[in-house]
Amino acid sequence: MSGIKSEDFIEELRFDLKAKDMLKARLVLAHLGDVDKKTQRLTLFELSRAADDMAIELIVGVLASQPELEDRYPQLKEVLYLKALDSPTTFLTLLSKTKKKSHQALMAEIAGEIRLDGATPVLLEILNTEHDQQVLKSAVAALGMLGDLSATTAVSEYLYAGSMELIASAISALGQFASPTAIQRLWERLDTDPQLDIMILDALAASQIPEALEKLNQTLSSQHAHLRNAGKQCLRKIGVKAVPVLIGNLHHDDPDLLVHTLDVLGQIGDDSAIVPIRKLLFNEPRDPNVRFAAYEAMGNLSASKGAFALAQGLHDPVDNVRIAAARAIDTNYNLVLSAGLKNMLRSDSPEARQIGQTLIDAECDRIFLDLIEQEPFRKRAAEYLQQEAHPDIREHFLQILRANGFSDLAAEIDTRQANSSASAPCVYAVDDSKMVLSIYRTMLHKLGCNLQLFAVPAEALAQIREEKPDLVLTDLNMPEINGIELTREIRRLYDRKQLPVVMVTTQGESQDRQAALSAGVNTILHKPFTEEMIAGVLSEFIPPH
Repeated sequence: MSGIKSEDFIEELRFDLKAKDMLKARLVLAHLGDVDKKTQRLTLFELSRAADDMAIELIVGVLASQPELEDRYPQLKEVLYLKALDSPTTFLTLLSKTKKKSHQALMAEIAGEIRLDGATPVLLEILNTEHDQQVLKSAVAALGMLGDLSATTAVSEYLYAGSMELIASAISALGQFASPTAIQRLWERLDTDPQLDIMILDALAASQIPEALEKLNQTLSSQHAHLRNAGKQCLRKIGVKAVPVLIGNLHHDDPDLLVHTLDVLGQIGDDSAIVPIRKLLFNEPRDPNVRFAAYEAMGNLSASKGAFALAQGLHDPVDNVRIAAARAIDTNYNLVLSAGLKNMLRSDSPEARQIGQTLIDAECDRIFLDLIEQEPFRKRAAEYLQQEAHPDIREHFLQILRANGFSDLAAEIDTRQANSSASAPCVYAVDDSKMVLSIYRTMLHKLGCNLQLFAVPAEALAQIREEKPDLVLTDLNMPEINGIELTREIRRLYDRKQLPVVMVTTQGESQDRQAALSAGVNTILHKPFTEEMIAGVLSEFIPPH
């Protein structure tokens, strides 16, 4: 109130504090937000000199009734911290006896924030006797901050509370306990609620104890796409500390587990994974998805020593695997690899042609510049770029040639063709792997489609709302929005007949298949997909234009 005089305010407060007149002191402090800064500083000084029990009650009352003052005058809470630390018994007695729920919730929160000795029994008693949701939430959160493992069982019970806020508070508290028992309780709470499950996995990731890392690692084998994707994101964020656990997965023979593990190892990018991945490739895994994932991971690592072993991937019978191997070779290109490739491409055999096209489709810039002066690679590369390559790839290499003194060759290649046809089917491809998207680009170009590529599902969905394509190809395992969730959103806009959706995945789980079909996909293709497989889908779902 503008009519309050500073001198009167402070004089009245001093008198009330000295007389221990709690009622009048509360009435005075109710106007703390209305006085000038000098008066507020004097108020804090007087409260700091007051008896602990009275000061604690008064400050708690002010903060509970005027929560905006906490941000405006943080010193108010600092005084409260000091009083609580100086007189913990007084503070805890007031916490246990106060009848005002807002006061009790605030004091419980403070007990946790300052890690107040002796607070655990009082907070546990509150859990046993209290029913107010805000008080319970604050008590659970405080127990988490205190980190007293004796509270694990009591806090775990709130994982199954009826309130989402209470459950979230219990998840956070158990994550802060970071004990094997707390981690197990969190793991047992996982179900099929994506929101809660992601909270739990984030809590595991925050603790980073060995038991938590192992639980996160187990999500890679989950039957639920949202758990796999969330687990992968957590392991990526943890980074190098998760690598030893992940490397252990490479000794298993489950293709899905291997693919997800290799994906995470590649994203983390720690070079300690190079030798185990190279050993995996040396054993020639039968599943082409595993080989693809291994080469893709190697493309994100610095495998200069022993990189010559990557060249075997260029002879793989599967197009996608050859593309991944080419990218890995380009990343780790050296003199040994250069000599080996020049020897491979010296002839004009069908295999040499295939390898050359693979190197171009994979946009292997370093290799291309190294080989472009070599015949017959130069001739074959010019023919492929001019006649068959996707326009984006052609333009990419034209720019490289012009920038590196090959303008004449660029001019020879640059007989531009129309990029698209209005009558060609429009296909959207969604995959978080840029390499997979580049494979789509080449294949669908050869099949005569107009194509838009999306590494982010949300961007694909936004574009679908603007313009309906003829077909959507989507990966299953993607961060943020997985393929099942994307399909559900598409089905809010178009039914199966109006817009066919094809799920393309490495996953072999029947549960994933059923979830995808229930979400509204028209059919499922398994990676590695071929040009013939994509052509079959186009023929089945897109009527002639």
